[in-house]
Amino acid sequence: MGLSRQVAIVAAGRVATTASIFVVNALLARAWPLGQFGRFSAVWILGNTLVPIFLLGVPTALLYIFPRRPPGAARRTLVHQASAILCTSALLLVALLWCVGGPLSGWWSGWLSGWLPGWMSPVDIGSLVLPFLPYVFSVVAAGHVEAALVASGRATWQAWLALGGALGLVLAAWVAWHVGWGVVDTLWALSAVAAVRGAIGWLLLAVGFEGMGLPSMTGIRALLGYASRIGLNDAVGSMSRAVDRIVVFGFLGTADLALYHVGAIEVPVSLMLAAVVTVLVPEVSRLSAAGRHEEVADLFRGAVGRLAFFILPLFCFLFVHAGSVIDVYLPAAYSRTDEVFRIFLLALPLRCAVFNPVLVGTGRANWALYGSIGDLLLNAILSVLLVQALLPTQAQWALLGPAAATVLATWCQVLVLLALVARSLGQSWSRVLPWARLGRVGLISLTAALTSMAASMAASNIWDLQPLLRLVVGLSVFAPISIGLLRFWHRPDWDELVGIATAVKQREGSL
Repeated sequence: MGLSRQVAIVAAGRVATTASIFVVNALLARAWPLGQFGRFSAVWILGNTLVPIFLLGVPTALLYIFPRRPPGAARRTLVHQASAILCTSALLLVALLWCVGGPLSGWWSGWLSGWLPGWMSPVDIGSLVLPFLPYVFSVVAAGHVEAALVASGRATWQAWLALGGALGLVLAAWVAWHVGWGVVDTLWALSAVAAVRGAIGWLLLAVGFEGMGLPSMTGIRALLGYASRIGLNDAVGSMSRAVDRIVVFGFLGTADLALYHVGAIEVPVSLMLAAVVTVLVPEVSRLSAAGRHEEVADLFRGAVGRLAFFILPLFCFLFVHAGSVIDVYLPAAYSRTDEVFRIFLLALPLRCAVFNPVLVGTGRANWALYGSIGDLLLNAILSVLLVQALLPTQAQWALLGPAAATVLATWCQVLVLLALVARSLGQSWSRVLPWARLGRVGLISLTAALTSMAASMAASNIWDLQPLLRLVVGLSVFAPISIGLLRFWHRPDWDELVGIATAVKQREGSL
């Protein structure tokens, strides 16, 4: 199977998984009142925050180590070791959640209430933890399945497994909405889907690896040693993504958590970024080893400029039409969610700066970890301080405090990493970033977005359009204006964009 085809198949599976989460949230938000959906969100956030931590970096480590083992028994033993490690980790996670949600729930709630002024004793979610335990166990215990299938050249199996799991989650949420299930019944249904998906995944491993080999300790130290470094990064990243939601839950309660959780959306551009990283890391590593730092800076500058063609227009369009997007996605009770969504969108332009290729390629991967730790600490401190400051006098704005803290912490992290990258390459900021292109594309996108907003509002006032039709009108105005301005203002930008599209269409063998 060609590399491009394999990447496309794996990406399709990941798109299905990501899309299913958005659909599940949209369905369950329509099924329950705010407080009930907030209780579900609290358990969902708790479990899915801990899952990456308890995966221990094993799936990614498997992708790295598997090709280095000779085919046959050595690879089967590696998969067996990963299975044993993650099953043990899954049992530990289940025990932790049972203690935190059950016997220790009152203790930790009381401890936090005494330590953080204004922290409420949250609504008891202990009764919701039990039906969610099979879900988290299955996700962790089978967390290496997709990595093992991809590493062994069975990407199609991985994609069908991911698609089946995604459809199962959506079906469970749809039934919950139409039948009127409560949170407990829905959690049991989601757990059943995860358990079936995990069992099928294990069956695929048994078939593909002829029983996954015999137990052996040979090479397990290398697996754990490599995985530990990845796991630490994953753990910090997972906590960084959850800390603002935990603050909302603790200080504001389940109803506000429901509003916040579905609005704190990170626009899924990660597939595009992952492709950029895959291509750039080897090239940056080669140039850095040769001491050609100016060329590394040019490579980074070019990547930022190309990503700006896609990310800046997406940011501007979503920002001005955020209200319509949320109206289509969620019921009327979630009208305030667009405020949270807009704040989180302010971090989207930062995704143009892909630091990982430069950090990894120049041997400074630890900087990303240090940046993530700084982001976590700053986010936690600012989230608590802003909520505590706003609650007494401006309680209606307290919901937005953690969102602002998250975006501010992300901006600080990116600016610090940008300064360090520029310094390590011995280049100025003007050389590292394509300021002229960022300005042109940003201004074009803003002009097109504001024009599309005006057209959408005018059409809505005349014909009283529904939110989806407002978005259609906005997009039909935004697209031709942005394309026209880009083509005629600075022709080299347009030519490069056409070149990117042409390269994407080319077959692998013609490159």
